[in-house]
Amino acid sequence: MDDSSENVYLLASKLIDTSGADAFNQALLSLINSATPCESVFVIHFHKNSRPTILVAPDSTLLTDKIMDEYLNGFYMIDPFYNAFKTGLSTGLHFIKEIAPDDFFESTYYTEHYCNRGYEEAAFIINLDNDSQIQISLTVIETPATTATRQRLQAISPLVISAYRKHWQNIENTQETSQHASAIIHEQISNVFRNFGGGLLTERESEIAILIIRGYSLIAIAELLGIAHGTAKVHCKNLYSKLEINSKSELFSLFLDDISDK
Repeated sequence: MDDSSENVYLLASKLIDTSGADAFNQALLSLINSATPCESVFVIHFHKNSRPTILVAPDSTLLTDKIMDEYLNGFYMIDPFYNAFKTGLSTGLHFIKEIAPDDFFESTYYTEHYCNRGYEEAAFIINLDNDSQIQISLTVIETPATTATRQRLQAISPLVISAYRKHWQNIENTQETSQHASAIIHEQISNVFRNFGGGLLTERESEIAILIIRGYSLIAIAELLGIAHGTAKVHCKNLYSKLEINSKSELFSLFLDDISDK
């Protein structure tokens, strides 16, 4: 047995031993960093009927606090991982490039607000039931991640997922107290999405506007909605005209105004 394998076994035993305790999170980070150095690690609890809960985040700074505030105040609704969760993302290791909309990395959200900009992002996904999911999101410093790095992350994936399931069983009751308030806030944010455009847009135009904000190209939107590309372009032109804007960045600014006013 080589030194690296022995170290992984020691880290794994510590992860299991600390299940349900505060020390579990540090043991989890140590195991992940044994596979590849990460710029940051977030652990998020997604639930279909409430706002996400941040379970683990990097040390508080003005930047991280701003990012977390923006995310919880509505940006999670355009997060590729959150939307993949809503459509049934499977348990396992996933990279953002595999699930993000085709124009996501050119979107205003990504270029101006996304916390992991410039890094390769991956996540261990743990489905708890039909309505909730744990995401252990990590930003891999090595960009793009090599085949060897992906293989190392895949190798520890079953351990990370099983250990966190056990850990969640031990801490779940402590997370339930804020669920009601999160559900109310989530409904307010959902109303922003349902009514985007302030009554100026048709239902289809509003739907397309939100997809543009999330990072879909018009070609991808047409395919997703089952309409002709030309029809999608007409809808886009009409919604830009009604909102008196000329660019995706202006569209995003209107969205930002809406979630700020909710």
